[in-house]
Amino acid sequence: MYVDCHVQIALNALGVNLGWVYLFMGIVIGSAVIPLWNMMTWDKASGTGAVLAAWIGFALAVIGWMIGAQIQSGEISVASLGTNEVMLSGNLIAILSSGLIHYVYSKFVDPQNFDFDTLDDGILLVEQDLSGLGSAERDKKELNRWKKWIKRRGYVLTFVLIFLWPILSVPAEVFSQGYFALWVLISIAWGFGAAIVISLLPIIESQDDIGAVLSGMYNAMMGKEGNIRYAEEKAAVKDVDEVIPVEAAAPAVNSEDAEFEQFKASLSEPTKDIEG
Repeated sequence: MYVDCHVQIALNALGVNLGWVYLFMGIVIGSAVIPLWNMMTWDKASGTGAVLAAWIGFALAVIGWMIGAQIQSGEISVASLGTNEVMLSGNLIAILSSGLIHYVYSKFVDPQNFDFDTLDDGILLVEQDLSGLGSAERDKKELNRWKKWIKRRGYVLTFVLIFLWPILSVPAEVFSQGYFALWVLISIAWGFGAAIVISLLPIIESQDDIGAVLSGMYNAMMGKEGNIRYAEEKAAVKDVDEVIPVEAAAPAVNSEDAEFEQFKASLSEPTKDIEG
């Protein structure tokens, strides 16, 4: 915090506001966007080409940014460098030039021909880890019920945020001071409410596990036996096949049932490979 305060004081003395800093960030880091994306999705992407493209794109962006300020305002200053047109030109040069450089280098100079299938040999999917899941979390009916719950609320929230919330600002046209204050108050309440929910809800949902861990730590420090009740509950958890027997499946299998059976098959096959 001590260093951050000094940085803010220095920026204020230079006449640089947060908007200027945010737009300048695009010039600094924008040249790494397309090379990184290529490295994750393109089999011919070159690592050397990505590094060269990022640094060369950054240099070109800074040069173009300064030239744009000189052409538009006749001088290079904090104010002339901070105009929207000049910042836009610097950001576009950073993103587009690095993408073009990386493409040319990877296509014609150093193509890798990487096989992305090799990633499956050493990386396990999250869906294959069933640790910490009880019988309720593995029950197909329960999972489908929560899937519908999430979909309904997701559609409603999407409608509210994309359509309803912006439409409410139309009748006000130009915001008065009181209307704007109400708007800001609702936004702050929304932000704090979301922060409280996402911070406290996981703790509430995991209170049994947290209590068991703390109890076990206390027993270990006091030289007592561990939490036997918690260990017995964990040992009693059934696996997927026990909770949802394949033989109990209905003759008429709908699309959701078929997807769930494929999900179970994907869980069992990699596990056998690992144990073997």
